[in-house]
Amino acid sequence: MPRALPAIDPAPPLVRSRVPLAGAGLALLADPTAAFERWRRELGDTFAVDVFGYRMLCVFSPEGVRNLWALPEAQASKGAGDFALLRHKVPDELFVGRRTRPHDLFARDDVEVYLENLRAAVAIELDELDDAGELELFAWTRRLMHRVGLASWGGIEAAAPRHLDRLVPLLDRLDSSESFVHPHKALWAMATRKRAERRAIAGLDRVFADILAERARAGGDARDDLLAQIAAKWADVPSPERERGIGRDVVLVHMGAQSNLFAATAWTLVHLLERPALLAAVRGGDLDLLDRCSYESIRLRQRSIVLRMVLRETTIADEKAAYRVAPGAFLATTMAVTNPAALPGLDRFDPAHFERRAFARAGELPARELVTTFGHGRHACPAHGFSIAAMRHAIASLVERFELEPLFRDPRPLRRQIGGVARADRPCRVRYAARR
Repeated sequence: MPRALPAIDPAPPLVRSRVPLAGAGLALLADPTAAFERWRRELGDTFAVDVFGYRMLCVFSPEGVRNLWALPEAQASKGAGDFALLRHKVPDELFVGRRTRPHDLFARDDVEVYLENLRAAVAIELDELDDAGELELFAWTRRLMHRVGLASWGGIEAAAPRHLDRLVPLLDRLDSSESFVHPHKALWAMATRKRAERRAIAGLDRVFADILAERARAGGDARDDLLAQIAAKWADVPSPERERGIGRDVVLVHMGAQSNLFAATAWTLVHLLERPALLAAVRGGDLDLLDRCSYESIRLRQRSIVLRMVLRETTIADEKAAYRVAPGAFLATTMAVTNPAALPGLDRFDPAHFERRAFARAGELPARELVTTFGHGRHACPAHGFSIAAMRHAIASLVERFELEPLFRDPRPLRRQIGGVARADRPCRVRYAARR
């Protein structure tokens, strides 16, 4: 007999399904954004949906979305919600004993610690390009941002080909973003008991042991970079557990920071290449415009789902009712629905929507949380500053050094994706040639 799902009182409209176990999950696997939009049209701004044995209360109204972001973490946990999604793909043992979190690294004031390695990593990646050729934007930015991220918190050694060429395929096999970009792959990982993912973790353990041994031989323990900070947290642990713990902390920081950065960078390049006047201005040195294009690309191509797991009985209100939600349920909204529809004109790309890092039309919104790039309040992304700096330097360096000709036409977001910054529904190939 199936277990009873957590109660919601008063009962909101419920998405009906003829498939008992999957519930509405099959519709979400096919096209989650279209499914949420359809249910909202049919049922209103607040409704419940049962998905593969989980119950979600979905909110899309200004008051509902505002209150979703404002709930105390101890009552409705965003961290637990994210973990519930990620653990479908990533083995639990990767999280055991974790000692470093993104806030520990990105809250520091000495940004030059990671910016120096960021610049070096971008230079290495550009040097590997021929004088002329073709590349696919999402594949190229994926490798680029692997290199940039690993150079920043895995040490500049990790960006060298001898280590990077081993790390990238292992990280791609473990990739936590597959849980929401390709949900069916998470189901396959569960069906195979995550054997491929566990092999990837073992491989990553070996690579980081090699990197740390190389650093020790070179007398690099005193180096003041982010890898040294991570290593210091494991100073009381003997080998080989110490090296394993350091490496896994690096991997977790990397997965969290990098899961969307490459896609955001690729979309920014797509939008610039579709608008030659903007590209010319960026190439001319308008980095403020470049930042605004980056924010706008993230806003427009955002597919993130805000998922909070109810830990204690919680009340969340919209404009019509206050709902008491039992532990075990999830509260959710998705930026794919609110970001392009909160105000007229937000369904179109326009960098004027931002002034520096701020959404320029925030005063028109009935709730500022209806438009989101890097989150809000305590749940704002700790890697915000790093991400924009990485995108700025990478894109500016690329367009300064190469002429770029788009070979794609009107790419759209991948329909099956249910979180993160969208991947494209088709290859975005570009012909490049060194500028003279």
